[in-house]
Amino acid sequence: MQINFFDDDQTEHLFPLTLTRPTADLRCGIHTLAEKWCAILKPSAWGYETREYLNTKYKSTENADIRINGRLLPGEALTQAILALQSGQQLIADGIVLAEKPGSPCETIIFEQTCNMLKRPYDLFLKAGEEIERDMAIITSGRQSQNIHASVQIIGAHPVFMEEGAKAHACTINAANGPVYIGKNAEVMEGCMVRGPLSMGEGSVLKMGAKVYGPTTLGPYCVVGGEVNNISMQGYSNKGHDGFLGNAVLGEWCNIGADSNCSNLKNNYEDVKVWNYASGKFDKSGQQFCGLIMGDHSKCGINTMFNTGTVVGVSANIFGSGFPRQFVPDFAWGGASGFITYKLDAAFKTASLVMPRRKMEFTEADKAILEAVFERTSAWRNWD
Repeated sequence: MQINFFDDDQTEHLFPLTLTRPTADLRCGIHTLAEKWCAILKPSAWGYETREYLNTKYKSTENADIRINGRLLPGEALTQAILALQSGQQLIADGIVLAEKPGSPCETIIFEQTCNMLKRPYDLFLKAGEEIERDMAIITSGRQSQNIHASVQIIGAHPVFMEEGAKAHACTINAANGPVYIGKNAEVMEGCMVRGPLSMGEGSVLKMGAKVYGPTTLGPYCVVGGEVNNISMQGYSNKGHDGFLGNAVLGEWCNIGADSNCSNLKNNYEDVKVWNYASGKFDKSGQQFCGLIMGDHSKCGINTMFNTGTVVGVSANIFGSGFPRQFVPDFAWGGASGFITYKLDAAFKTASLVMPRRKMEFTEADKAILEAVFERTSAWRNWD
């Protein structure tokens, strides 16, 4: 079996996170959406059908037997319905193509049960708890955790699983509300206080005294300090110092400066409005708690303050006193006093310095993607 994960016409509602990746490459829980399906279906090959400018890095497989919507999260009934498809059949719910088996003629099969799909970026932290539990059950099935050091205090009945090379010393892990997964070579330093559900990707670090409230997802090689509550970090990003970040999503290669803070609740307790690239306006989220959404390669300086429901685009650099606007466009440089454009050559130079710190290379494909994003988002930089 070979699988392609396709982007549909709702992908723009997940910007800025899907400006730089296919939807199925988003991490929700321990795994990305593509990894979740592959762990269940075990295809011989898989790829992405996505926007043209992403194709140099995210390629499709030529002989896909099944095409699956990249926004779709697995479920038992849904998996069986997809496996039951015959050549030329499409599985559809509420007018949305969930999956299809290529061939002709095209026949529609209606999926009448509830299916779980990503619609907006904040879904990544809203769905984190159930997805951590689901992923962990698959990953750890029939396996034994590495021994946990005697100095670690564990509370609660949910499992705590440590992969090979993971370290935890003199910390408290409360698994009463959900499981805790500590990936290969990840580390929980002394004095940390952790409440599950929590997943830590390979090489991720909780610094000394960090306070982590679940459900929280840390992708590979993330660094977290201070206080976080129900956040999702895609990977390779840092919030390494004191300060608060709650109900938030960070892309890859982001950095939050020391003592930076983000509001996740309005003073009047009303639902938070969040910028939507697709509608071009602030839309109601239906959420009382929503903090920061930040695209790949964006950074903020020390003591930065973010208002409730702030969206920061790709490769922005924010600094200075006061609250920046609640939508910071892609490739913006500045803060509350105003912005100028963060030029491509400067953005490239920073990425080429940052990525080798995690033993990754800033490739020509990465460069081409950022160039395309720069052009596609120019209309939002209305100071130019």
